[in-house]
Order: sequence, then structure tokens, then C-alpha cells
Amino acid sequence: MPWEYELATEQDYKNAIQNSSSWYTITPDQRYRLLKEVAKHIAEKRADLIGMAVSELGKLPKEVDIEVSEAIDFANYYAESIYDLKKENIEYDSSGINLVLSPWNFPVAIPTGGVLASLAAGKRVILKPSQNAAGTAYLISTCLWDAGIPKDAFYFLPSEEKTLDSFLSSGNIFDAVILTGGNETAQFLLQRNPYLNLYAETGGKNATIVTALADKEQAIANVVNSAFGNSGQKCSATSLLILEKEVYEDETFRKQLLDAIQTLKVGSVWNFSNKMGPLIREPLENLRRGLETLEDDESWALPPILFPEVDGLP
Repeated sequence: MPWEYELATEQDYKNAIQNSSSWYTITPDQRYRLLKEVAKHIAEKRADLIGMAVSELGKLPKEVDIEVSEAIDFANYYAESIYDLKKENIEYDSSGINLVLSPWNFPVAIPTGGVLASLAAGKRVILKPSQNAAGTAYLISTCLWDAGIPKDAFYFLPSEEKTLDSFLSSGNIFDAVILTGGNETAQFLLQRNPYLNLYAETGGKNATIVTALADKEQAIANVVNSAFGNSGQKCSATSLLILEKEVYEDETFRKQLLDAIQTLKVGSVWNFSNKMGPLIREPLENLRRGLETLEDDESWALPPILFPEVDGLP
């Protein structure tokens, strides 16, 4: 990697939690203007954010481009939500601190959304990104600081998971813990501390259903895009394809679907003609088992192929 960063310590977290901030005293109008300014800074850093995520995570440029637009939308949306609350005469206290635990598969949009939602509500916030995506998360953080968000209101604290144990094991030090990640992580946090104020978006099986009335060619295009976009590394990727009997028995549909998959160009993300890049990391045990083994009643429609190392991949 072309960059290095220092991991935050338990003391860094204690300092962030215990610090005071002027963020609690600024007006809703001031918060509105600051979040609008964040949107401008993210837009100005679009190219840098794309380059960082491509280099760090092996995402396709067009995939990151969409994320940057989503992050800008988040900034504008949460800015407007401040006035929506005001119009509805909804009262809330500007106090407390939130913790955002963001993933590596959407390294721009997801951390931005969690952080800005917290700031819009008058909370201070700590961003603890996946270590795989720390570089991209830092660049997002600079957009907030450059826009005028105080450093005592928003903290960028990449760390090992164990660093957070003492803050999450009991009680509620944080007003909210905002997690986007695996089911196992969410379950572990709640089993250890059932009273944790956890707001979690976790993975699962995303099914696509194709009926006999569907436009078959459009269905194939959408299935391939959903299953293999972002290298399949998203909770919304099609991981289960359910076909109505007529479609399942249609040999033309089957042939066209397999042809579409086989012709998908895979390789370096720096070759812009490729439609699928690398995995961010070596497959974990459950994924590797799915790639290498079959149950007695299963068969491969297309056997998985391990591509050799390609120049330009992270």
C-alpha cells in the first residue's frame, strides 16, 4: 500500500468520549450550512475518492463514482432533515456521542451516511472504519474537516476490534452504535451486551425471482449485474436465483445466462474494459467452502475458476 496509518488506542477513544465540544451549542442553521458544505467538498474530491478506493480496494471506477454521488446525496439529505425536524417542531437534545462501524465493501457512502446522520442530530461521532478501507475513510474525513466540521465533533479512529471491547461490553457509553457488517458481528455484540443501543444493517441471502412473464434478456442482464457487480461483495448481490418452472426448463434462457456470465471480462480494475475486479481479501472459510465443494444433490452450472494474479490488482 502507498500509505501508512497509526491505529487508535483505547486512550484515544477515552479522550474522544470525554472531550467537550462546541458542536452541542451551535444552531440548527449552522449545522445545516456545514453539512451543505460537506456535500460540496465531497463533490470536489470525487476523482481523489475514486482513485483511492480503486487503489485500496480493487473496486471499479464506475462503482466508486456511484458511491460518491450517494455520499453527496447523504450530505444534502441530512442537511435538509435538520430543517424538517424544525418544521415539525420536533425537539431533541444536542448531546452524546455515536460510534459508526463501517465496512470495506462500500467505503465512501456507508461511513458518510452514518457520520452525517449523527452530526445532523447534534451528536458528536467517532468513525471506526474497516482497516481494509482506512485510506478511503480518511479521505472522506478530510472532506468533513475541510468543510468546517470541528475535530472535537468528528473523530477518525481506525483501530483493532479488541480496542473497543471495554466500551461495548456493558452499558451504553455511546448513544448509538451504527454497524454495517456481518450477522455474526451484530449477534456477538448483542449477546455480549443485550442492552447495547445497536443499529445494524447486516448481510443475508438476496434472492432474484424470474417468472415466466419476465423479459428474459432483461432478467439475465440484471441478474449478472447484481450477482457480479462489486465482485459480488455486497449484501444486495444476487446470491440465490429462483426461477419459475417454465423459465427453469427453458434451455435458451439457461444458455444465454451462462453465456452472459462466461463473457464477463474479469481482471485489473485499471483496465477500464473489465467488468469485474478482484476480491478485497482471501475468501473466508464459508466462502471458500462454497467455491470448492458441492453437496450430494448439487452440480455446477459453471465451475468456479481461480484467476491468476493480475498486474494492477491490490
